[in-house]
Amino acid sequence: MVSVKYDCSSTYEHIFLEAVTEFWSTFFWNILIANVIIHVFYRLNVIYSYQYGDLSYIYPISRGSSCLFIAIISILFLKSDVNLTGFIGILIVCVGLFIISFSKNISFNIRGFSLAVSTAILITAYTLVDGVGVRLSENGFSYIYWLFTLNGIPLFIIGLISKNGLRKRESYTIKLGVAAGIFATSSYAIVVWGMQFIEIAYISSIREISIVFAALIGLFFLYEKNANSRIIPSILIVAGISVVYFQIL
Repeated sequence: MVSVKYDCSSTYEHIFLEAVTEFWSTFFWNILIANVIIHVFYRLNVIYSYQYGDLSYIYPISRGSSCLFIAIISILFLKSDVNLTGFIGILIVCVGLFIISFSKNISFNIRGFSLAVSTAILITAYTLVDGVGVRLSENGFSYIYWLFTLNGIPLFIIGLISKNGLRKRESYTIKLGVAAGIFATSSYAIVVWGMQFIEIAYISSIREISIVFAALIGLFFLYEKNANSRIIPSILIVAGISVVYFQIL
């Protein structure tokens, strides 16, 4: 029992030392700083975009467009192993996401649409940077560790100085904030880790299964009025992800 604990402790210590060592290489400084800048602009852009369009309109457009952009760039410039069937699966996912954003009750909003597309461009940028960065990294844990460590610094500073940030205490609770942070960090950490082994374009489309879970929660737990309109798009998203999945096997 003692030897097991010692081995585990040594393993964690070794991983941490590797993380620190890799952090000081010039290449990963450049990658991580670029990533932090992109993520900051992405989050600010998302906040700004929701002032000109509903979440149900902005979010699916930005996510669907980013899947398409990532697939095209991966095929043309990164020489990714994405075959025709896999690309069709990604397109099906994108179509499902775009249909979710369509509503007879919401008129076309050019400013909201433009901001959604700009958000998609930023999602594409940080996803590709993370995908390439974690693949070139000798230690995936190291990349993910420093990714979230450095990303938290500018966001914390923005939260402190913004009049609608941490000073607006009635707009948030510590417990919900911590819970949201854990879920958000864990989910994207899994995505980045997966990009070491699976094509970036495939991972980008598979992660949109979260939209389906959101639709199911809205239908069965929140009893949203327009939840039924998301059933067919959700089926399309699942179908597209299924096609992508069988290209990975």
